Amino acid sequence: MQNSTPIEETVSLKKLYLWCDPVPRSGYENMAADELLSRRGEAWLRFYGWAKPAVSFGYFDTSAEARNIFPGVDIEYIRRWTGGGIVDHRMGYTYTLTLPAIPGYMYPTSSNLYKWIHGALAVALAESGVKCTLLVSDAPDGGRACWASPVASDIVDESGQKLAGAGQRRYKGAVVHQGLIQQCEPDAGWKTILAAQLASEVIEVTGSAPYPGFDEDLAQLCREKYLTAEWNDESHGRRKTSHS
Repeated sequence: MQNSTPIEETVSLKKLYLWCDPVPRSGYENMAADELLSRRGEAWLRFYGWAKPAVSFGYFDTSAEARNIFPGVDIEYIRRWTGGGIVDHRMGYTYTLTLPAIPGYMYPTSSNLYKWIHGALAVALAESGVKCTLLVSDAPDGGRACWASPVASDIVDESGQKLAGAGQRRYKGAVVHQGLIQQCEPDAGWKTILAAQLASEVIEVTGSAPYPGFDEDLAQLCREKYLTAEWNDESHGRRKTSHS
């Protein structure tokens, strides 16, 4: 079997497609949209909103735990494709960076990718009026609520309050990085600054569909995966333990 050769530990993209999705979507539509972009042969940076109040939880968490930490009415609880903790999306900015599979190559470790992406984000926030820094090491464990437990390379303010965190997933050589910025209000233009920090060339995509046939693909992936009982099974497909 041919060995995969790691690319540089610091990634520099030649081209990045920037899409500020104008359509507030359901939680599972947002998850499906990120997965669809990760299947393509280009790098994408997508910013997006939510059709209703939402709380997402990592692949191996449960909606029961999410409801316990963030209770409320009319909240959509969504199981993410990525890892990470339980995240309240009722405030802040949500984005996803997808890196395409490169035949014969693999990306640096998740920790190095995390540091690279958040390093670029820290620059974008700082240039947009937000005083922030990268956290050097994990903060004390505050539980499954993502914002209660900042980890190394999360972005924090001067008091140590977490401003940005993320979850990642690797799939068939591609990378999905789903991130959130909270507790700050950067100046307009920070999204394009972030994109420019990540790539030499940024191509802005407008409209509600990033490519022809997107709407059909989105509906199909939601129907076949994200809205199925299997995806939303609290055991994540594993056999449930019976209790007498």
